[in-house]
Amino acid sequence: MSGEVQGCNVENTSSLNGFGHGIEQWVQQMERLTPLTGQDTYQQLQELLRQRDLDALLAIFAERVAKIVRIHTLHLDCGQPHSLIAHPPQARQVLHGYRFELRGQHEQLLGQLQYELDQPMSDGQRRLLEQYHQLFCLPLPLYLRLSRLEQQVRLDHLTGLGNRAYFDEAIGRAVEQHCREPHGLVLVLLDLDRFKQVNDTWGHPVGDLVLSRFAQLLQGCIRGTDQAFRLGGDEFALLLQPADPEAWRPVWLRLQHVLHSHKELSAFSVGCSLGAASWHSGMDVERLYATADAHLYARKKAGEAGILE
Repeated sequence: MSGEVQGCNVENTSSLNGFGHGIEQWVQQMERLTPLTGQDTYQQLQELLRQRDLDALLAIFAERVAKIVRIHTLHLDCGQPHSLIAHPPQARQVLHGYRFELRGQHEQLLGQLQYELDQPMSDGQRRLLEQYHQLFCLPLPLYLRLSRLEQQVRLDHLTGLGNRAYFDEAIGRAVEQHCREPHGLVLVLLDLDRFKQVNDTWGHPVGDLVLSRFAQLLQGCIRGTDQAFRLGGDEFALLLQPADPEAWRPVWLRLQHVLHSHKELSAFSVGCSLGAASWHSGMDVERLYATADAHLYARKKAGEAGILE
């Protein structure tokens, strides 16, 4: 895979004061980089600024750049990874990699975009991408700050994983996205075995420690594009994407290994049960969750009977 790094600099302001002047200055820069006109620039900037949150901003940006180049995968790293576009790998497929730095006011690094393309990028495509990158850099700092504030109310304070409200939002958004462009989504539900015994014997402070340690192990068993949540009590969930229907199996194997080798959790004989469901066309959130829950129940019963696969 070929690769190169490009810088993308833009004079922008992350505060509302002077924002209009920053836009005018940016438009003047953009007009020197045809083919976008000043009117096009204003319209597209207004479209970006109308987005409700960071995820929506990233989605509209990905939609725009996908009209310029044929994208196999597109990732943004801005302190945490975001998968904007992801198509399953194909045998003997040759991909062409390109990295672009996103820089804002005073040259501060906002993040890095990494493209994998089906075809090499032309000079004209590069110039147009750089224009969109500069446009993207104007609202990005504001949306990043808003996202960080939202994360504070989305996280479970004990484990640092997403909470139930965030899970409900994330799974709804994931199913909606896959209805438009399927690339593989697997829901995994987990609960801890013998956790009540830990609470009853050692007390809730030790139980909280067990939950926190399990969450750390769980987070370490998934990829950067996956998400982990604590639904409540000793119940957890994962959203794996992009993923094939059996993607939960390697996660399960890794989790069993780290649970057995973890000194604290193995001392309390803590295990876990897992159920999974793969999204397919026509499946809504309720059906996806119910399918994973039924799989969890069946595997728990099989484990108790000693016949778990």
